[in-house]
Amino acid sequence: MSLLLYLFFIGLFAGLIGSVIGIGGGIIIVPFLSLLLKIPIHLAMGTSIIAVLATSLASSIRFFKKDIINVPLGLVMEIPTTAGSILGSVSVAYLQSDALFIAFGCFAFACGVLTFIKDKFSKDRPSPANTSGNARSAKTSIFDSEYFDESSNRRIYYRPKKVAAGSAVSVFAGLLSGLLGVGGGIIKVPAMNIIMDVPIKVATATSSYMIGITAVVSSIIYFYNGYINLDITIPAVMGVLIGATAGSFAAGRLKSRYIVFIMLIIFTLIGVLMFLRGFKILNY
Repeated sequence: MSLLLYLFFIGLFAGLIGSVIGIGGGIIIVPFLSLLLKIPIHLAMGTSIIAVLATSLASSIRFFKKDIINVPLGLVMEIPTTAGSILGSVSVAYLQSDALFIAFGCFAFACGVLTFIKDKFSKDRPSPANTSGNARSAKTSIFDSEYFDESSNRRIYYRPKKVAAGSAVSVFAGLLSGLLGVGGGIIKVPAMNIIMDVPIKVATATSSYMIGITAVVSSIIYFYNGYINLDITIPAVMGVLIGATAGSFAAGRLKSRYIVFIMLIIFTLIGVLMFLRGFKILNY
């Protein structure tokens, strides 16, 4: 099988998994390209950040049509996120491959934990104060918003809390995104949902929107440093887009506990392999 087909199918798998779990496919793309295809990890992360950008654009269009994205909240949180992503993207050029493998291994383990937290504590219920018909007139902040929930067939009004705390967490999400070439949704979605009391559907949609902006900034720096190879990136991104589209239809048919169990296994395996490679126990 040619390299182009391998890249396409890796992207397809990454897009499918990323769409089902709602975190983007970067955590799949980077280890598969660097460990399986033996592509230098800097180039693997460059490919991943472009894939994250493409996935964000595709999903954001769908979320905008459904009017789920909280644009004011996303733009405010994107300021510290972008600052973190610039710092992370610039730092990549000064880190050796082994250090990046170890850092990615840590990230994979953290993703497993945060996936469990997201599933265990996710909230999609508005607070009592925000369910009344007077919610619009009671709006006290530009972040207060509403969306139509198709599953309950009603409009849900919500009021984000602790925006400053959520923005502080976004700095770390941006740093990881720029440093490892992944989307920061695995950090931002639980932060918005658990800390800021934003409904999980809004948190996921707003995070997808933010990830695209962050990826644009990071991709410019990656491209400047020569870490984006179009021959590698294009077939992988094509696979990601197709996989993400298929995953968006499959996600609603799978039970949450099965998804979480599968993700824990995948993230743990990725973490172990990246650690072994970083510490030169696994060599090629």
